[in-house]
Amino acid sequence: MERASFDSSDPAVLVEASLACPLCLHAVDWSPVGWGAQPTVVCRCRGCGDRRSVELSGIQLLRLATLDDHEVISWSPLPT
Repeated sequence: MERASFDSSDPAVLVEASLACPLCLHAVDWSPVGWGAQPTVVCRCRGCGDRRSVELSGIQLLRLATLDDHEVISWSPLPT
């Protein structure tokens, strides 16, 4: 499984870039699907629709969960 590469102190634009689609580099919508020992987010590309799971550390998940509304990342529940 892919692991996120951003640091908890990175600005939102770098967090978004690290989660960008590996196929076309567009931004993604993400939704948390795992908690606890192995937090995971499912990312869906806004451009090509590619979908993938990305494993996070606990601090990375906290970073995503505490982004301010004015920051660029968009969180949205993905349809199942």
